[in-house]
Amino acid sequence: MRTLITSGGTIVKIDDVRHIGNFSTGSFPAKIAEVAIAKGHTVFYLHAKNSKMPKAHRNLTSVAFETYDEYARALKNILTKHAIDVAFLGAAVSDYGVTRRAGKIASAQPSLTLRLYRLPKIIASVKRWSKTPLFQVGFKLASHATDAELVEQAYLSGLDNRSDLTIANDRARIASGHREVILITPERGAIRFTEPNLAKKIISFVEARARTRHFKTVQLKHTAAATTYKKEASLFRALCTRMRARGFMPDFFSGASSGHGSIALRVSGDSFLITARGSNKKNLRPSDVVLVRNVDWRKRTISIEAVRSARASFNAVLVAAIFKKFPHINAVVHGHVLAKHTPTTAFPYTPGTLEYATKPLHLFTKGVRMINLKDHGLVVIGRDLEETVRYALR
Repeated sequence: MRTLITSGGTIVKIDDVRHIGNFSTGSFPAKIAEVAIAKGHTVFYLHAKNSKMPKAHRNLTSVAFETYDEYARALKNILTKHAIDVAFLGAAVSDYGVTRRAGKIASAQPSLTLRLYRLPKIIASVKRWSKTPLFQVGFKLASHATDAELVEQAYLSGLDNRSDLTIANDRARIASGHREVILITPERGAIRFTEPNLAKKIISFVEARARTRHFKTVQLKHTAAATTYKKEASLFRALCTRMRARGFMPDFFSGASSGHGSIALRVSGDSFLITARGSNKKNLRPSDVVLVRNVDWRKRTISIEAVRSARASFNAVLVAAIFKKFPHINAVVHGHVLAKHTPTTAFPYTPGTLEYATKPLHLFTKGVRMINLKDHGLVVIGRDLEETVRYALR
């Protein structure tokens, strides 16, 4: 694996002798780098000049930066020249800039006013700059935040920056000696890791999420499935409204139109209807229903019919696997709640991957209709869609 790790803090210069910086030392990214190297990764370590450094190694390439602009240029250079598999973006990058003044501002002034302006989020450009698709790990540092606040801030940060995982921690807790992080997934999973061997636990988790086989969408027709399946689309709308009201399909965030969860209905053979990725569960539109014609397991493609912008839910591959293994099953419901005393997968597999589709299947033993996807939500199967929703909500 080729792994990029950024570390330390950037500065923005006020004049020739002063700057605005932060307290980042880069000690934790340095530990992550050492563990990654020990596990055989080739590591590119992009670090502040005063940042903590991992031990020298033949598989380690280090690049130094000082300012915000230097960091952006170096990061883009690495991403465009090398095929990076995983990027741990642990550098504390300046949020605000200032117009630099030539020379040195006189220190005799009784007061000094600086006008700061918002700088672009560099992390938001990482996947666009990358030579190849990569697994992006962001970091979110809060201070004196509650667990709920920390999870919410990290989750929203991950959405904004298109991160595949966000590592959340709190400065006040770190200062108190309590080293704990919460790993936030795009499906809003919250996984806690603590010392000892914290960096090793994180690397192992990221490897398991990153080394997965994704599916590609092939659009056969740019037409709404609801045009043909009007009755089914109307049923989908009613059921999603009911599940959302019960908390099974929460909005991505407060005020968002997109929501979590999915429902699917077999229409014939391998073909099935499913809610679209990020669809509005409060007010499901006809365009939010996608027809999946076929899943090619060898080529890892999903062939769909939908309006141009729609894509099948990431749960489509799991639904296809269930329908393939259980010919008598016609409905699959996924909600973002966890059921008590229910068989649960061993790992929170990445949605939309081959592992996500196949690893849970063995849990559906005789008489078992409901399982939990670890740190994610429940999945319920049945013959009839309305009855399956009722079973999930019971």
